[in-house]
Amino acid sequence: MACFAYAGDPTCLRIDDICGLSQIPKEKDIWFHVDACRGSQLAFSERHRHKLRGIEKADSFTVDLQQAMLIPYDCSLVLFREHSTQASLSIDSDSIFNARWSFGETGPFAGSRAFDSLKLWSSIKSHGKNSMGRMIDGRLELTDAIELEVEHRPSLVLLGGTDINSCMFIYVPASVQRYCIEHNIRLSDSDLEKINQLNLHIQDIIHRERVYYIYGFPLQNCPHGRFIEPGKTVFVLHTLNGNTQSAMENVRGLLDRIEYLGRALLIDRQYICMGDACGSSTNRLKRAERKLTQKLYDLFDDKDFVAVVYGSSALQNNAILSNIDLMIFAHSAESSKIQQVVSVFRSLVEGEGILIDFEIPLHRRLLVTFEFAGQAAESGPPLDEAGHVSSISSTPEYLSSDEMLRRLVFNVLTTPNKIIAATTGGTHRLKSLETTAARKLVTTIQHFGRSEVSTADEFVNLVMSDGGQGKGKHLGYKPRHNVLEKLRKIFHDVQKTPID
Repeated sequence: MACFAYAGDPTCLRIDDICGLSQIPKEKDIWFHVDACRGSQLAFSERHRHKLRGIEKADSFTVDLQQAMLIPYDCSLVLFREHSTQASLSIDSDSIFNARWSFGETGPFAGSRAFDSLKLWSSIKSHGKNSMGRMIDGRLELTDAIELEVEHRPSLVLLGGTDINSCMFIYVPASVQRYCIEHNIRLSDSDLEKINQLNLHIQDIIHRERVYYIYGFPLQNCPHGRFIEPGKTVFVLHTLNGNTQSAMENVRGLLDRIEYLGRALLIDRQYICMGDACGSSTNRLKRAERKLTQKLYDLFDDKDFVAVVYGSSALQNNAILSNIDLMIFAHSAESSKIQQVVSVFRSLVEGEGILIDFEIPLHRRLLVTFEFAGQAAESGPPLDEAGHVSSISSTPEYLSSDEMLRRLVFNVLTTPNKIIAATTGGTHRLKSLETTAARKLVTTIQHFGRSEVSTADEFVNLVMSDGGQGKGKHLGYKPRHNVLEKLRKIFHDVQKTPID
């Protein structure tokens, strides 16, 4: 057993309370190790050395000098407080002479080893400890200036802080931030999916342009309580400020480019930011939905129908929307009626500048008969001969097929949706279809589990994981909070178990 502390964690480069943590192993008589791969550089700085206070109490600590001290790769060392403790790492080898200067047996590998300590010694002799200390101070001064610059830019969000020389942030449109603040909400799962894609694409473009460099990676438990729910994964942009030639002029150029690309991508993807000036985006959506509702009542007259929006369109408190996903269930779907529905939908949505998803053709998915929906609810997701979920092919033929439409209808019936227009009879038919689909989903997942699935959490885990043997083999549920809650409710309703 050992107690472990970070002197610069791998993401934010935060330093743990090393001095405080050192009391735990002292009281429990266990090994105390400090990962100082990045933080070890602070030992050269008189201004920042205090951040490492307590590291002298560690039984061992690691340093990666090539990461922070302008030393060629590789130069990683592990240092021990007591020389005698290295005995536990000794290795017998006939190739090592039994002499007091033969250190090979106390390294991690038997045999030859590079003279890594010479690199550090040479660097110190060449630059001098004071010069190296000033270099470290300059890095941290630059980092402070970068964080301040990020905080002053309305479309960038600083994530956490650092104790060393990194800066972590994401691009979030200022209008989206404003909407979250005004409505006292955080970014929804759907919003985060879009924000992550924006930041990933921004990083990719910058790398391909080869003018600037920005590091990016998906970070779990992202440290920002105002806009991001705890436990969510966020694709973050990250600077490591070690290059002595870097200046704020370079940084401002990079941040300008990030903001420009973010704005361009928003326009290209036709994302609707709900907090834009004068609430025009919110008004556009409400206006489109209101007009669509009235037109549908006119089209179907006194015949039973129900129109629902699904996917991110059905989520409450979205700060970003990309399109309106609509499906209408009715008794009949003649080609003339389909053409009318498609024409009305396209005219209203495009007139408000809202994106339309054409992956599955509109004439196939906008108007579905109650009979076809009933077949989809009873059949469930298609399975192959091995009992796994069949692959989704991206060919136009498959995306226009009845099988693909059944998959889509089944998912609409088993995920959150919102009725925007309906007759009383249409609403009753939808509830009946949802009940049938819910039962089918539970029996399908019981089959996947090969045994009785006894809890809602087991059920949800199988729904989200089983069938994922390869690309396109999935049930199609996104790990959004409202989707997971709907799946839990389905399990409790079908199994007639109490909700926790």
